[in-house]
Amino acid sequence: MNDVAIDFSKVHQIQVFGITIMEPSTVITSLMMTVICIYAFFHLNKLGRAHRMYKQIQYFFLFMAIATAIGGVLGHGFLYLTGMRGKIPGWFASMIAVALFERAAIWHIKPLLHKRGGLLLGWLNYVELAIFFVLAFVTLNFVVVEIHAFYGLFLMLFLIEIYVYKRRKDPGSVNIFIATFMGALAAGLHALKFSFGPWFNYNDISHIAMAASIWYYYQGARHMTYYGEEMVVPEEVIESES
Repeated sequence: MNDVAIDFSKVHQIQVFGITIMEPSTVITSLMMTVICIYAFFHLNKLGRAHRMYKQIQYFFLFMAIATAIGGVLGHGFLYLTGMRGKIPGWFASMIAVALFERAAIWHIKPLLHKRGGLLLGWLNYVELAIFFVLAFVTLNFVVVEIHAFYGLFLMLFLIEIYVYKRRKDPGSVNIFIATFMGALAAGLHALKFSFGPWFNYNDISHIAMAASIWYYYQGARHMTYYGEEMVVPEEVIESES
């Protein structure tokens, strides 16, 4: 596995009770995403939806909460202790999260596809995650995580929801379209390294856009309807949560 050298003297940092915290603004914006994810996880759980499509979306938020918390604390705040390997747990959790929402989207579209189509997408989901796990571990490069997010959230989730919306006009799909746009904005700002300075850099700005994206994914999850045999989305439940 490659060992990436980091010049910590060029990374902004603060001292809190004698403890060095690197990139404190990035830690804060990461934990902001964590809070939104935890909120989404518990509020979706209150809806009591039984089908695995909804459960997989719930666990998307749980794993994304883990990813953003670990990524913020270990991957940024204490990077000087963990090195690049400290980023791996957060990266893996985020890839699991993306794969879970992707799998939920596969369940969303399954009733509208031939049986073989649904099975193929399901197996592709497993293979994709395994490949990107290996690539991230071997290269220690965040670009691998970004490519996986692009594949899972843009090429799979977004395109699946376009198809579902055309067929069913699902209200949840509209929120997912907005979330996708915010996610693309976050990725673009990060790639361009758009910053206002070291204390509010491209990581922080992209995290704010990503937090908005997560919020709209939550709204999409609240309003998505399963079109198979188990119709478990009572309107009065959704209204009570509005």
